[in-house]
Amino acid sequence: MGVYQNSDCTQSLTLIDWGTISPGGSVTKTIYVKNTGNTAITLSMTKSGWNPTSANGPITITWNRESMNLNPGASTAATLTLNVSSSISGITSFSVNIIIAGTGG
Repeated sequence: MGVYQNSDCTQSLTLIDWGTISPGGSVTKTIYVKNTGNTAITLSMTKSGWNPTSANGPITITWNRESMNLNPGASTAATLTLNVSSSISGITSFSVNIIIAGTGG
């Protein structure tokens, strides 16, 4: 499985720059996921390594492809949405690892 920044699935995605987001705001980014294997997979997303750890909660990241089945060789556009709580305070930057996985087959 691969995660890409373009619809042709030729440019691997390793970093998302969310830009500047105000409290109460949100931003969406489109990524592309391709099943490079030879069996169908089910997509899932997890997050780990929040820095600072206090960002986990006031900042949330979701996507629209959880539990989607993806056939061998198929690709799909996925929308990631980052939401910032209106009550966030003391966090001016953060980082987190977004892990997109394909299981099954």
